[in-house]
Amino acid sequence: MNLTVLNRICWTICIISIAAGTALSFSMIWGNHDSEFLWKAWLSIGVLFVGSAATLVVSKVLSGSGWGAANPH
Repeated sequence: MNLTVLNRICWTICIISIAAGTALSFSMIWGNHDSEFLWKAWLSIGVLFVGSAATLVVSKVLSGSGWGAANPH
């Protein structure tokens, strides 16, 4: 798999996880919800985010391009 495609997919998952986690956090703060489902959903979003971020780090290390280097691919 092309690392550029993998990076784009992981960045998209990270951004969606941040947006969904923020929305769910506001819902949990302002709503009167005390359900196990909300906690599991929030933690699942966190797992997706950490997994995507870790994949991005490994991809950057394996590609050897570093964090700030331009990617000519």
